[in-house]
Amino acid sequence: GIAITSICETWLDDDSNATTSIIKSHGYSILHEFRKDVRGGGVAVVFKSGLPVVQYKLNNIFQSFEVIAVCIRTETTKIVLVTLYRTGALTSLFPNELDVLLSEISSKSDDFIVAGDLNIHFENTKGVEKQCLDIFKSYGMKKIVEDPTHIGGASLDQIFLFSLNKTVNYSAIVEPLNSMGSDHFPVFCTFNIQLKGKYFKEIQVRNLSQINEMNFSSELHKVLDSTSTDKEFGPAIHDLSAALRNLLDQQAPMSKKLISVVDKAPWFDKEYRELRKLRRQAERTKHISEEAFLFYKELCWKTTMLAKQKKKAYLGNIIQNSNGNTRTLYSIVNKVLDKQQVHTLPESTNIEKLASDFNQFYIDKIDKIREKFQPDNIPESTQQFSATATELFEFMPTTADEIKEIISESGIKCSPEDILPQQLLECHIDSLMPTIVNLVNLSLKSGSMDGVKLADITPLIKDKKLDGNSLNSYRPVSNLTFLGKL
Repeated sequence: GIAITSICETWLDDDSNATTSIIKSHGYSILHEFRKDVRGGGVAVVFKSGLPVVQYKLNNIFQSFEVIAVCIRTETTKIVLVTLYRTGALTSLFPNELDVLLSEISSKSDDFIVAGDLNIHFENTKGVEKQCLDIFKSYGMKKIVEDPTHIGGASLDQIFLFSLNKTVNYSAIVEPLNSMGSDHFPVFCTFNIQLKGKYFKEIQVRNLSQINEMNFSSELHKVLDSTSTDKEFGPAIHDLSAALRNLLDQQAPMSKKLISVVDKAPWFDKEYRELRKLRRQAERTKHISEEAFLFYKELCWKTTMLAKQKKKAYLGNIIQNSNGNTRTLYSIVNKVLDKQQVHTLPESTNIEKLASDFNQFYIDKIDKIREKFQPDNIPESTQQFSATATELFEFMPTTADEIKEIISESGIKCSPEDILPQQLLECHIDSLMPTIVNLVNLSLKSGSMDGVKLADITPLIKDKKLDGNSLNSYRPVSNLTFLGKL
């Protein structure tokens, strides 16, 4: 299949929509720049999810073309891929801005590619056309596409390549039989680069399916009966957590698992996978004859139609079973329109150092806020207040019914810091209820939250327009433990 695609004239008009949702449902990701307040145009890079591709922020704004640049990590180096779309009259502004663009990207990488709909007749050996070609050559770039890419007969869609050590080789094929309704032909290019492997990652998991429910329930009661809450809140939480962790380690030990980082749509069933397999087989032989190519195109159409049918049936079934639940309906709409929150992070080769940097950044930020509330910084109030209300000295103890009502309204939501996962909490919440009530009352009585103020912190970017590599562009969102939420 295709690993990376440069697209011109996307006609997308926002970051996330139904089109980007469909792209992602097929296991691809998309980075794109769209025209604001104007229809048409737009450039994008679509790539297999999991590939080490990040957007490269250009330092300049260009008037004569639309552009998006991405950085592709390989096993040995990085390659900058620039997708460029130029339309309108070809004036001297374009070669001038092209020179600025190439000057910037050539200083960032030893290997770089410029691809897109340039709308330039490079066969003309005079005028601005020659000037543009000379600029590409001045940066040592080679023009790859020689065959016509337009129904008018010119090579308007081009790929230019520069490889400092000549390590990037290529082969390009223009597919002249375009059944997609465009007046341009798709250009397929194969590069001999080995992308840095990020298709799989190792995680630690517990196989909860192997737990014997009756045995677990019996052992859980023993743990709860032997764990005392007649002590300070912090030690009580520590002892209970240790006992529950030991029980879980016995019933479902932690193990390592290698998983794919590429999301697969839930409606991709066996029938669809088999059809995709046939399509891939036809793709390998599509250039043998026109009949083989047409057969491949027919399979492409059938695969697309089947995916739409499967997706429609899958979403329809969820809606039908939702019984009008607004949260479920909103979730479906956000998924179809690709309005879900995307977790972007600053570029980093060491994820542990990045987490440490975020942690220290937020600690320093809180310290600065606290400094503003020092006694010396608080102005004295001239207004007099009189307290006539009854003074409160202690909280009213909670009850099992009150805790159950809270859980009924907010649900059981866990964080990675919880010892028992959500599945087990839901199954055994009645057994845990007396202990939960005792712990909540102990916390209210002692005024302590020791041991439950643990949270899983996720940095979320405040605005997509902000610099994604600046820690100041992110706000911390904490996911408290289940007991901490109560």
